[in-house]
Amino acid sequence: MIIPSAMRLQRILKRHLRSVCAFLMLLISGSLMSAERPDARVSLADRSVAETLLRLPDFNLRGRPDLIEKLDRYLRANQGTTRYFQLVRQFKLKDRSNELLAIVLSRPGTTPGTWAAETLVQFDKRELLEQTTRHADTDRAVAAVRGLASVGDADTQAYFVETLKKGVLPVETLNAIATALSDQPEGEQFLAEWVASGNLPPQLAFTVGNLLHSSEIAAHRKIATRHLPRPKTSGGNPLPPLKDLVGRSGDPEHGRTLFFSKAQCAGCHQVDREGKQIGPDLTEIGSKLSKEVLYTSILDPSAAISHNYENHEVVTVDGKIEKGILLSRDTTGTTLKDAEGIVRSFSHAEIESFRKLPLSLMPDGIEKKLTVRELIDLVQFLASLKNSR
Repeated sequence: MIIPSAMRLQRILKRHLRSVCAFLMLLISGSLMSAERPDARVSLADRSVAETLLRLPDFNLRGRPDLIEKLDRYLRANQGTTRYFQLVRQFKLKDRSNELLAIVLSRPGTTPGTWAAETLVQFDKRELLEQTTRHADTDRAVAAVRGLASVGDADTQAYFVETLKKGVLPVETLNAIATALSDQPEGEQFLAEWVASGNLPPQLAFTVGNLLHSSEIAAHRKIATRHLPRPKTSGGNPLPPLKDLVGRSGDPEHGRTLFFSKAQCAGCHQVDREGKQIGPDLTEIGSKLSKEVLYTSILDPSAAISHNYENHEVVTVDGKIEKGILLSRDTTGTTLKDAEGIVRSFSHAEIESFRKLPLSLMPDGIEKKLTVRELIDLVQFLASLKNSR
């Protein structure tokens, strides 16, 4: 046996000692890291439980609060993912219905939003979606409509038809329902027959007309042409269908000129602090609304009235009628700002009646002042107004 020299032995011990020290330091640092970030370890454990449960479709979670707790943490951390929906459906976690509804409302028109709506229907929770379509907050209501539309079954179609016929919801919600119906052959057929019967409510004419003018079915286009002719521009030419307008590009610089002149938009709206502050500030409107919504807001202003800019009416005891945006209504009285920017206040003793009006303070018929090209340029300018940050 060869005995190493003292110097060589010292080098070997020193080398191994360094390895041992490094190993100990790794253990210590790992412990410290786990202590500082406990979620990192829990997350790994929760993920393992979730992945295992996915392979056990017949596993019964009852009586296993430890697994339920880990699964709950995993689902909260992975809300809206494929794994989330697989687990929620596999174990029929109906207690997460409100969570599913929140996904529908926050992510309409997306895969997670569609899956969440489908899961609610599978859980016999359709009523949650239907109730939300009747919500006073039209943003929530429209998101719920889009969620139900993504399910697209016969029950949804029947609910939409019944709701449209009643016509008691805000026009923005009703227009969303009409749009959803048009995506299905039976739904579009109903809209065409409704128009042909002459019973279509006037407030739906713009949206339904555009839907039928863009139809692939010639008979439906013919009905639209006969009963809902397209509005004409200042040049006397009919407006193209909304879908065609959205697909065209314009000149934003010319659109800016129109905004502050011929279109008279600056009489009620501000852009970069220019214009009157009566309606919503449009400085960053391109970051908030699509071109389709911009066109609808201009051509059918009562279809999508911005929150806090609804038109109200005060009738005084001596018969005077005042209309405008509601600035305040409290124990001292009611204050409105009219279309000219004039603020008027009324005490409760002066008011005979007060109500919110279905029509926007913004006048319709702007397309009569502009050519098709000018309208496209105006919308292109508005679409270019984006958040600069």
